[in-house]
Amino acid sequence: MAGLVSVNGQVREAAEAFIPAQDRGFLFGDAVYEMIAAREGRLIDFAAHVARLRRAAGKTRIPMPWTDAELRFECEHLLGLAKFPHAALRVMITRGTSGTLRVEPGMQPNRYIFCAPAALPAPAQYETGLQLKTKKHPLNPRGEQLKSPFYLHAATAQVEAQAEGYDDVLWMNADSEFTETGSANIFLISRDGDLVEIATPPPSAGILCGITRARVIELLERSQIPVTERSLTLDELPRFDEGFVTSSLRGPFPISRIDKHRLHSTRPQAVFQHILRLYRSWESHEGEGDQGEGSPLN
Repeated sequence: MAGLVSVNGQVREAAEAFIPAQDRGFLFGDAVYEMIAAREGRLIDFAAHVARLRRAAGKTRIPMPWTDAELRFECEHLLGLAKFPHAALRVMITRGTSGTLRVEPGMQPNRYIFCAPAALPAPAQYETGLQLKTKKHPLNPRGEQLKSPFYLHAATAQVEAQAEGYDDVLWMNADSEFTETGSANIFLISRDGDLVEIATPPPSAGILCGITRARVIELLERSQIPVTERSLTLDELPRFDEGFVTSSLRGPFPISRIDKHRLHSTRPQAVFQHILRLYRSWESHEGEGDQGEGSPLN
């Protein structure tokens, strides 16, 4: 992995960084994290990402004693050293170092910040789009999910989907409601004459509410384009004409197929193309997005 890693404030080349073998994040997945994109040294939606990181740390009772200003300084310091035009920063907080599952009193959390180059999708990839294979989630999560480093089921499902000619999996819960892909939120778009519906699964379906998902909803509603958060089921898939995913590093990205159902998200006149332009315009002019607690992203 190219790039830099800060381990509790000590910066090293990624290949030379030392992470304790008994770190609980490595041994037990006892950690929370965020992926933050940076463009030309600018952190994208940093405040919203750190706010979500703090919420996850609070719910899991993982101490997080560093201020937002300290975390921002460390991230910007890494960006300054790395000088990547496009970067991905993984901010990970683990409960500490321990060889057993028992949580010992006085354990100190560990802070890791990985800074690596991020390759943006090539124009040709936007013309191809994602092909997704639906699959029931093995854990059947319900309610809003936390961002933790447990991705074994997602990685396994992705390998299986790729063996069948797909790019990734689209998870469903036990009621066949769509939730999310292995690492992104989804939106589906239907047209009925001049009427357009843009819909996305609600937190109750069992999703991680992404920062970019919230940003896209906010941008669309600012443009007086409503977005519906509702249950989306496999049975109604044929009525949708377009779809896209959102993630922090990639932004909005088109879906071209779900199972055997073709979507027209990659066409030049597609609604998705307007959404992509809207997001890119915001990213170029307002990309830091550091708003106060009244922000819809907080």
